[in-house]
Amino acid sequence: MRLNALELDALTEIFNHGVGQAARSLSELAHEEVCLTVPKVQELAKRDITDRMDAQGADRICAVRQAFTGAINTEALLMFPVKQSLQLVQMMVGDDVPLEQLSEMEQESLAEIGNILLNSVVASVADMLRIEFEGSLPVVEMGRSQEVLCPDGDFDNLVLSLHINFDIASRKIQGYLVFLLDVASSDMLERKLAHFLGAME
Repeated sequence: MRLNALELDALTEIFNHGVGQAARSLSELAHEEVCLTVPKVQELAKRDITDRMDAQGADRICAVRQAFTGAINTEALLMFPVKQSLQLVQMMVGDDVPLEQLSEMEQESLAEIGNILLNSVVASVADMLRIEFEGSLPVVEMGRSQEVLCPDGDFDNLVLSLHINFDIASRKIQGYLVFLLDVASSDMLERKLAHFLGAME
């Protein structure tokens, strides 16, 4: 899949709608304002993403993985450096809980955060591109970025990447949301985007 600038702009608009809804839902959950930046949407090789996360000092990452099936089948991964993922959990359960005591509630809280963000973004895609999806339950994983994103060693495969910055009560957290698409789903996405853009003309 090689999307042109117009198609990437359209996806940015679609994804940003979902990110805005996720920010509102997370703000209600955290009882404080959660600001999410407009996602930077790119097609990147998996290697580029793992290199960027390593450059952030994220030798280990935490990921929420969720599968969506329908006219387009995709696996979505929301990834954060482990330390920042703990800060997200702390945001949800309150600052009075020390970081070192968060491990037992970490997976449940991260699964909830990932579920909100992933489902908000996918719901926006479903609504604007007129696609029906069914989602699996979110699964939380930890490990090196290469192990989580490239378990088969397929570092050169292209994925659809959203780089999102979280700004919560002076905490600044950077995450990647990645969509893994097979060839048939990539072709369908391009057709749906062409129809979406044609309807806007």
